[in-house]
Amino acid sequence: MWTSTSTDVFQHALTAMSAHFLMSLGQTLFHRYLGHWRLGGRFFKNHIQFHHGHYYGDHVVSTHYLDDGDNNTLFFLAPVAVVVGLSYLFLRLDLFMVHLAAMSLSFYGHVYVDKQYHVAESWLGRFSWFRRRQQLHFVHHRHANCNFAVINYFWDRLLGTYRCVEPTRQTAGSSAATPTAAANIRDLLPPPQRLRNPITTIAALQNS
Repeated sequence: MWTSTSTDVFQHALTAMSAHFLMSLGQTLFHRYLGHWRLGGRFFKNHIQFHHGHYYGDHVVSTHYLDDGDNNTLFFLAPVAVVVGLSYLFLRLDLFMVHLAAMSLSFYGHVYVDKQYHVAESWLGRFSWFRRRQQLHFVHHRHANCNFAVINYFWDRLLGTYRCVEPTRQTAGSSAATPTAAANIRDLLPPPQRLRNPITTIAALQNS
């Protein structure tokens, strides 16, 4: 028989897991339907012009994360704040605090991991889970109509947008690269100029 303490631990764990998966689903849908469709307005423009402008094709890493200041982090915060606010109306205080903490950590984790994917020799490269997800993310930068998730790619499987890593293709600049390849960092960096017409280019990538 479960004690009240065991029940509380189970409820807290379930709340934290639900919050993370809700955040993960929201990120995937937001990325797919706003980041890659004109409906996204400023979000779409920022994502395509800056993020996909810096990282495209096999130019997917840099010595540090490239950000022109117009990143989309703040755009993600608005729906997160709404979800957290609504949860306050339905959850008791202790569960709400767990929900808030889990949502905050998951939000930070998605933003941080997404940036680390594009940093050459990231410290996270020592972990196999990171290298696998990094390669799936690089597929998204080569074929922009797939792999919209950042951490939980099973959402892409459910949405029909999953695309596996090409078995014969390994991105030289990833964290899984050999030390010799990673040492030639200048050969891995994108050209200094941005894409001349990033919106047209991303439309072509979506059809690839």
